[in-house]
Amino acid sequence: MTLILTIYCAVTAALAFALMAAAGIGQAARRRREQWGNAVRGEYLRLVLLALAEGDTDGASGRFPGIGRVGARHALAEVLSRLAASTYGLDNRPLRRIVRENGLESYLLRRIRRTRGYRRAYYLLLLSRLPLEAQTDAAVARYTASRNPYVSFYALMTRLAFDPTMALRLVGEFARPFTVYEVSEVMATLRRGVLPVAYEPLLDSSDRNLRIVGLNIVRQFGIEEAERQLLGIVRNGPQELAREAVYTLCALHRPLARREVADFVRGMNAADRKALLRSMAREGYSARAVGALSPEPERAYYRSLVDSYKCRIVCC
Repeated sequence: MTLILTIYCAVTAALAFALMAAAGIGQAARRRREQWGNAVRGEYLRLVLLALAEGDTDGASGRFPGIGRVGARHALAEVLSRLAASTYGLDNRPLRRIVRENGLESYLLRRIRRTRGYRRAYYLLLLSRLPLEAQTDAAVARYTASRNPYVSFYALMTRLAFDPTMALRLVGEFARPFTVYEVSEVMATLRRGVLPVAYEPLLDSSDRNLRIVGLNIVRQFGIEEAERQLLGIVRNGPQELAREAVYTLCALHRPLARREVADFVRGMNAADRKALLRSMAREGYSARAVGALSPEPERAYYRSLVDSYKCRIVCC
């Protein structure tokens, strides 16, 4: 019995040691891959910036060392994607040559076909920020019908990046309402100059997604000329869009003592009305501005908000 117990303990200890050694080897390999990836991304970023600075006249900066290694094309795609996402008005000609000569488009399309779920959505995200060729739109179009919301949305973003002139049709055909996050992604693409800033047809559209994007364009670019259309949405639009139109008028610092706005705000529930009052206080509306919008108890609440914001400004 003692011998069996001794053998069992020895085998258990050996297995535990083997598992710990394997885990240590795996961690060391992951660290080496991460260090290599960070070094490669830094070098690739330097070469991409050099290509942009030179205007890509001789193509010398397009040779990326180690591009044939496993993970190298992925690293280069990430570098180009992050650069495009954080820079306005990039010259696409050097980027298009880099994408073409290093096979990034075909690489990402293969990964999109062979993966599922969030990995597929991530590769579509990378693809949506690269200069694309004509065949990519057809290859990606079927993913807009995916049941995974991330996959369907980034397939849409890839198609928008390929042909911005089709933005109205593509967004109008999207099968589900945009989330707040998705609207912010569309706006980020628009700020980079990929999509056209044309708010009027968006606000006049009957499609919910197009109108939400139009309201965000007006809000973020401070387009006061859209006030008439905003009041029309408050008066006749669905509840969600009317609320967004009121917030847009507030962000534009337009007078809110309008019959359409007053009628809508008085019909809001108390929680939504208080949220609007907090937004008005942040935008600098005086206590007098809420006289026709809310009952007396909420006016006292708003006066306390205004006083607190004034105190913060003075203390700063």
